[in-house]
Amino acid sequence: MRKIFFTLCVLVGAAFAQQSSQTTTQKSINAKSVSVKVNGLPQQYTSLRIDTLSRCISALPASENIVATAEGRTEYLKRISGTDKNDYVKVWNAKVGLVYVWKYKLHYLLIPQGGLEAQPPIFHEAEGSYPITETIQGDPQDGDFFAFSSPRRYYFNSQEAAEASAVKRAKQRITELNALECK
Repeated sequence: MRKIFFTLCVLVGAAFAQQSSQTTTQKSINAKSVSVKVNGLPQQYTSLRIDTLSRCISALPASENIVATAEGRTEYLKRISGTDKNDYVKVWNAKVGLVYVWKYKLHYLLIPQGGLEAQPPIFHEAEGSYPITETIQGDPQDGDFFAFSSPRRYYFNSQEAAEASAVKRAKQRITELNALECK
């Protein structure tokens, strides 16, 4: 949302800007709108109000097409699985990259200086979308064994177990995001 806000401020500022060498903004935010004081706009317009009309996710990936990427490394572990055994062990991590697209529709208003009697406000609507990339990692608590005693740390000792955990968590995340999908 900050990227959208910044882009919108730049576009509005460019359209109405005086030749000013410095532009600063001050903003106050609540749950559904943002009020901004923009230095660099013409003197007759001094603030901007942006309201989110709609925001939803389009192009959410299908759960059945999720594939995890695994990575193995060797670590020296102590007190493996609660025993006195210390050894080098190959442990695995896996992650899934989720990419989806947010669609938004904004309504914004340039408010004139001196109130509505001085000049009429200018209303605009903007629509757009932007991609989001989220990295989901496997949960080591689902791991096959643990090491150390305080604190106890869990690990995956197979690539398949690490990938299964990452895919499971990615599917959970997609289920959470389904409620925000565009109708």
